[in-house]
Amino acid sequence: MVFDPLSIRSSFPILNQMAHGHPLVYLDNAATTQKPLAVLNAIQNYYMSANANVHRGAHFLSDKATNQFEASRQTVAEFIHAPQDSHIIWTKGTTEAINMVTYGVEHLLEKGDEIVVTSLEHHANLVPWQQLALRTGAVLRILPMPLNAQWHSEMSDYFNKKTKIVVATQVSNAIGVQTPLSEILRHAKQYGALTLVDGAQAVAHYSVDVETLDCDFYVFSGHKMYGPTGIGVLYGKTSALGTLSPYQTGGEMVRKVSYQTAEFNDLPYRLEAGTPNIEGAIGLAAACDFIKQQDREALLDWEQSLAAHVYKRLSHNENIKIHSPENNTTLVSLSVPNIHIIDLNSYLDSQGIGVRSGSHCAQPLMSKLGVEGTLRASFACYNTMKEADRFCDVLTEAIDLLGED
Repeated sequence: MVFDPLSIRSSFPILNQMAHGHPLVYLDNAATTQKPLAVLNAIQNYYMSANANVHRGAHFLSDKATNQFEASRQTVAEFIHAPQDSHIIWTKGTTEAINMVTYGVEHLLEKGDEIVVTSLEHHANLVPWQQLALRTGAVLRILPMPLNAQWHSEMSDYFNKKTKIVVATQVSNAIGVQTPLSEILRHAKQYGALTLVDGAQAVAHYSVDVETLDCDFYVFSGHKMYGPTGIGVLYGKTSALGTLSPYQTGGEMVRKVSYQTAEFNDLPYRLEAGTPNIEGAIGLAAACDFIKQQDREALLDWEQSLAAHVYKRLSHNENIKIHSPENNTTLVSLSVPNIHIIDLNSYLDSQGIGVRSGSHCAQPLMSKLGVEGTLRASFACYNTMKEADRFCDVLTEAIDLLGED
């Protein structure tokens, strides 16, 4: 049975509007997804019926808020199949989660130690490790990822006894390529390296099982998986999280304080300083429930079929260079020689089509591709084949128009 996106679009009222006189076509889902009514209602319900600070209040509303907040933590843990001996740490998003780890492990590194990152990383999973290497004298090694995701070289050459940390995105935000995670993590484990997986582009599309992955850390953001902005997750094994020095200090993360010393709290609270994003956690849990209620295999097949359809249509246009793979991706990333992607983006926007143009916070990867940036159309469960065709038609129209100059 083919998935029908119209059955789900009613949950996203924002899509029912005009943009510059045209029906809105939202194809910027890799940047952020729209929010279903279930998420909006969960956030509103918290503020209308349970608004209070968590953990520290001994009254009715505080107990109610705390129960919802901690239940949300459990919901997220179950969503990514986290084992019992692990923790969900609330963060502002993927970027803060990664920075929490980079600052937390700084005391473990010595000059000459090696940090391995892939060549596909978003700046958020490159710059923090780059700066950590600069602070500690560690060596940042770049593991080259083939753009077609087919590894042909000897990956083991990039791992040795000096390898202390291995970092990899699960799916490239810029071109949609999936990394060979199991192989990367296997090499890392041979040398006892800590491992971190950036799942920001994966959790909305793929069923994630961190126990099977067996990574030490897994990070993602709520706003890319139908949840609110300002909330993210650092999953970690207890043993790995226990090695981290607190990224921030202050209230909530302490057990006992004097003017001279402080005794830190147990996990997960030891890494969560200050009043948390309570409504964000509740909204993220609602997003997890929304996704779990869907046929995830059917959703993924639909999203990939949209990308494959666009790829097939545009690949026949000799003016277009497509940088994403033909199959097994939920986005299409492209460039057009002699036409600036900003101009293409502007024309698409004038016709009500929202896409993303630029380096996608992956400038080293863009340099490898030989372009300043790409135009990226990324798909979600509520997108239709009609919208995919509309994108192709208007893009072709833009190329014909702008290419005349």
